Amino acid sequence: MIRRVTGAAAAVALLAGLAACGGDSEGGAADKTLTYWMFQDRTPQAGEVVEKIRTDFEKANPGVSVKIVKIPKDDYNTKLGSALASGSVPDAGILDQPLVSRYALDSTIKEVPAGTVDEKAFYEGALTTNRVNGKLYGVPVDHTTVGLFYNKQLVPTPPKTWDELKQVAAGIHQKDSKVAGIVVPKGDGYGGWMWPGFVASAGGEMANADEKKVLFDQPPAVEALQLWVDLLKSSPREITDADMAFQNGLAGMMISGPWDVATIKDQFPDMQFSVAPLPYKNEPAGNIGGENAVVFSKGKNADIAWKWLAWLTNSTNNTQLAQALGGFPTNIAAAERDAATFGPDQAAFLEQLKVAQARPAVPEWIQINDEIIAPAIESALSGKATSQQALTDAADKTRALLGWTG
Repeated sequence: MIRRVTGAAAAVALLAGLAACGGDSEGGAADKTLTYWMFQDRTPQAGEVVEKIRTDFEKANPGVSVKIVKIPKDDYNTKLGSALASGSVPDAGILDQPLVSRYALDSTIKEVPAGTVDEKAFYEGALTTNRVNGKLYGVPVDHTTVGLFYNKQLVPTPPKTWDELKQVAAGIHQKDSKVAGIVVPKGDGYGGWMWPGFVASAGGEMANADEKKVLFDQPPAVEALQLWVDLLKSSPREITDADMAFQNGLAGMMISGPWDVATIKDQFPDMQFSVAPLPYKNEPAGNIGGENAVVFSKGKNADIAWKWLAWLTNSTNNTQLAQALGGFPTNIAAAERDAATFGPDQAAFLEQLKVAQARPAVPEWIQINDEIIAPAIESALSGKATSQQALTDAADKTRALLGWTG
């Protein structure tokens, strides 16, 4: 992954503010304990990274201690919901990107005070995942995306455009009818998460929350879905439904994330593959996932919490922390500084993240993605409806769910 930085001036200002908010008899900071919730460590090494960041923060802030509570990711939202209901909330914690809008709109989390971080220090897509109704409610800790994996023996040069993608896929299948051009994503939650990147590359967007308009039934979205439908001609599912079709040489390309790089190298060491940014129609674009850090409204130590979040996302700490969390740094300076330490495969994801598009700031978006958009994609891919028909129906269902007229 990569590292990134936050504004040094903001950090200094926060330090001064912390020193001013109460002190001991010698004028230092009062003894305070900050409680921070996060997902359970992915590896022992990740735990070591988090611990060093914590101890360094405490050394830089005498009288302050940080209590980190680590919770399995599958249990996190349930436990957080229980804590919020009982009033025993942490001061700060991790949130998946789509949850920020929900908690912001019901006042569960605080708006980021002006000057807490240098907003220009972050990748735009990552920062935007924290923005609701034009206001910032968190800071991006790590982010991730998908790219185009390609078998170098079948695809010497990766396609850059949609037209090239269709040509390369068709050429692979024509040469060997038992090999698919690409593993076309399916109409499930995962495919629904990836698809907006294609919509954006055609110049479209999924929705405009400010104007309360659903837009994924418009021409750019229809074109993006039709691309996937067209690719099935050279990428039949009877081939790609095989277990690990790309890894086993049954498909020339697939769309996936950085987590598969290490898996392929470990389980298929002889495979010659690489990763490139997603092919685009009008302009490079991609999707985004990852984690944000927020301050809870009912927490007791907001002043320290904001300082801690700035510490997590500064250029010194963000790269290692993002890697520990399984993502890429969101701080531009950190990423640019450490880019040379990453191989070409990871570099492709970094390029993709520069043009990543945040999901709409709509509390119901996960439901819309999984229960409305994903089935619509599958309906078109399976031939049950045209791309336009499937998306028109899905957009109408979304408008009804949200109470929007646009």
